[in-house]
Amino acid sequence: MQSYGDVPVQQFNSLNLNPERVVCGPLLRYIGIDYGTRTYRGSCLLVSSDHIAPQLHVQLRNEQNETRAFSIPGEKLDSFRGQYHFWRYELRLPLEPTRQVVTYQSEAFGPQEFHLPAYNESMKFMFYSCSGFSDIPQETKDKFGEKEAPLWQDVLDRHKVAPFHVLLGGGDQLYQDKLIKEDFMKPWTDEKDPKKRLAMTLSTEMREGLEHFFFWNYVQCFGPKGSPVVAKAYATIPSVNMWDDHDIIDGYGSYPAEMQESNCFQVLFANACRFYYLFQHHTTIELAPYHGMIRGSLPTCNHIITSLGPDIGLLALDCRGERTKYDVCRPKSYEIVSAELRRAIPTSAKHLLIVTGVPLIYPRLSLFESAMEGAATFNLATIAGKTGALGSVISGSLNKWNGDPELLDDMNDHWTAGSHELERKKFIEQLQQFARERSVRVSFLGGDVHCCGAGRLYSKDMKDKEEGDPFLMVQIISSAIINVPPPQALLTILNQNSSYITFNGNVEEKMYNIFKKSPNGNTRQNKKLMGMRNYCAGYYDDKNGKMNFWIQAEKVVGQKGTMGYLIDVPKLIFGESGHKLATASTEQLLQEFVEMQRRYGQQQQHHHHRPHHGIPDPQGQQHHPHLQHLQHHVGGFFKQ
Repeated sequence: MQSYGDVPVQQFNSLNLNPERVVCGPLLRYIGIDYGTRTYRGSCLLVSSDHIAPQLHVQLRNEQNETRAFSIPGEKLDSFRGQYHFWRYELRLPLEPTRQVVTYQSEAFGPQEFHLPAYNESMKFMFYSCSGFSDIPQETKDKFGEKEAPLWQDVLDRHKVAPFHVLLGGGDQLYQDKLIKEDFMKPWTDEKDPKKRLAMTLSTEMREGLEHFFFWNYVQCFGPKGSPVVAKAYATIPSVNMWDDHDIIDGYGSYPAEMQESNCFQVLFANACRFYYLFQHHTTIELAPYHGMIRGSLPTCNHIITSLGPDIGLLALDCRGERTKYDVCRPKSYEIVSAELRRAIPTSAKHLLIVTGVPLIYPRLSLFESAMEGAATFNLATIAGKTGALGSVISGSLNKWNGDPELLDDMNDHWTAGSHELERKKFIEQLQQFARERSVRVSFLGGDVHCCGAGRLYSKDMKDKEEGDPFLMVQIISSAIINVPPPQALLTILNQNSSYITFNGNVEEKMYNIFKKSPNGNTRQNKKLMGMRNYCAGYYDDKNGKMNFWIQAEKVVGQKGTMGYLIDVPKLIFGESGHKLATASTEQLLQEFVEMQRRYGQQQQHHHHRPHHGIPDPQGQQHHPHLQHLQHHVGGFFKQ
């Protein structure tokens, strides 16, 4: 049977998707909790040929088997060529003192279920990244179980036993890599003169091809026909997603400015944006701030700040929407995020999770960066003192978009790259200050690197007193849930290059030695990084205040079944805030937070001419020059 994994644009119609009523969905998204009204906010997305939105019928059932039911109308966000329509359903569900099961359905699809926590309960979450394959041979995809999606099956099995409340997508929720091989891209790929490439204005055929590709690639990767296991997860566990480069194209944002500003990249990015916000956030660039996102310095950059129950705060930093080769995020974005953290994270929160796509704490690649910047013909094997697989796999791999060594684009993407190191330091120092103010333990969640591991920042003189160290910050690295691991030789070099590093003053950073044994039971030499596919299950333990992260690594390639590795992160007890968190009840702290939010709302009404950072003036937004420029490059924006 033919796999759907590598179907090019011109063959999508042969998948029998077009005649169907529903091509994608239902997809669930989690937005946040209004603690004042005890209301859960989320959304459901349906992509269908219906010209009028099918009603969504919802039933809530609590632990006493009491039920309540209601129907929700849909709103049209956009249309794809007048044929398929994006229907969004706003979910505002009452929370209770006990857990609830939500059953929802419409005439377009059968019953689905997801789980709500109790009002004062924190959510069980699953973090993952790299949910797709790069442009690799089909035989490799078959070996890793492309059709079966074994790790996603493992997630669903775990969900049946101990339900997850939310999926945290850490980037590369799908891969657009095969775009470069599409027939409509031949004018770009066949043009060997770099200057002519950059000056090229895309033809109508190329522009329409890009729009067609991005829509149908999402349908294939998120829809029930192309990816039934993944689609089941997205229909039964609400998501909070943040994009990374492969949601656009490999390395996007880290290319030279003249390439990023070329007509090809502008049109490509406009289409990637349009469908990213539709499929992954159930919104549009214009509406994103009204649907729970925090606007950065550009309309294409939108961060997420929310809570996963009263004990856990979450920041998903948009590291692509305004990225350049020299900035991951712009200074204004950090100012906005810092202010919003203080406003939106409940004062009851004991832990703050930071999702960044690329890990903030990871072994340095600077050894290779300076050498590779110098010459595209650079041989990594010579520098590494290795031959064979490492040299051929890495040195010989050139980026298909600009011809640079592939690893160079990867290194430019890393926070520890020379061009980003100062920005990284300032960002961590901002979080250190927030940790001290709130007595909240900060932890990082990152993916991208196709291996798993954990690192930490810590105070040298507080190693035995971690609960009192505001500078202790743990990095969880979990990647990939579908894509294949990197060469073992590269992981060996990274392991050898991962001794402690002084961050500033009394604070050091280093990797944990957590992988003493492989999932099959064999003793390991590389205890810091493991090249096995994986995901991370997490929950807050209210008995001891710890955050438990379980890295679930694949036991046998291509088969369902994982082995768990625990990293438990202690709570922080620091200053007056720490004393208050330790002595006040969750209910008291939430009441205080609700009152703080009420006062803030009154201030906003009083100063209505100065809108909140995250919510733009609708009139002004329509005239934002960057947004107008983006729309100019996209065909098919839905107009009322």
